[in-house]
Amino acid sequence: MSLNSVKNIILVMSGKGGVGKSTIAVRLAFGLSQQGKNTGLLDIDLHGPSVVSMTGIENQPIQTNQDHHMIPIQKNEYLHIVSIASLLDHPDSPVIWRGPMKMGVIEQFIKEVAWPSLDYLIVDCPPGTGDEVLSIIQLLQQGSQIVNLSTIIVSTPQKIAYLDVRKSIQFAKKMNVAILGLIENMSSIICPHCNQSILMLDTSETERASKDFQIDILARIPWDQKVLLEGDQGLSFDKKSNIGLISIIMKKRIEKSRGKIHWSGREDLNLRPCGPKPHALPS
Repeated sequence: MSLNSVKNIILVMSGKGGVGKSTIAVRLAFGLSQQGKNTGLLDIDLHGPSVVSMTGIENQPIQTNQDHHMIPIQKNEYLHIVSIASLLDHPDSPVIWRGPMKMGVIEQFIKEVAWPSLDYLIVDCPPGTGDEVLSIIQLLQQGSQIVNLSTIIVSTPQKIAYLDVRKSIQFAKKMNVAILGLIENMSSIICPHCNQSILMLDTSETERASKDFQIDILARIPWDQKVLLEGDQGLSFDKKSNIGLISIIMKKRIEKSRGKIHWSGREDLNLRPCGPKPHALPS
């Protein structure tokens, strides 16, 4: 199994789509690679792969070796990427597959990739708690030599999002996957004039989930127009100055000790309002 050379695997999961899961996965992978950690990024969201666009590797097809295993695309010295999107004929081509076909492809992406020796493998999972995520975790857990398998749960702060995200937390617990913590995404916005963060949404659901399930809030990530534009253009984090908020946070948090990843504390990003008076949330 090609994952025998991987020391740590982090699944980026959410029960809800559209919460910025892929952005978090890409930023985490870039941040680790810029620390000099050998890092793999596996985009296994079959119906919504976006990693190739965000990393600017759309026109680079995946090659295979003599064993017919996929060779990851090398983005920089320390970052290697594999995505289902690299195998599609056209960016607009939909993946119209029933369950057995999807399960076969997922197994191929887990078992038949020629990863180099990796410190970390970041896996961008599809949303939900169905067959696809279940198969991903079960296949990864079959790799007996994997030192550590854990997950980060991503959500926006709305109650409607947490209806599904709370299920993801329970799912991870039932699957015996260690939860590193929650990342709350898009609850605030970076003001383009003063560069401060304006709180837009009530964050009480994040606090409630953290308390109910006894898991840490790792970070609160605001909207940032620069990050959004660069992601759309495939320029995200290509320059050292654009490591971004998540990478900075992860650099403070991740350390290897006794073969496991330890995360300490929590990070509340600056949520001070713009201007002389606080901006109250709508009632």
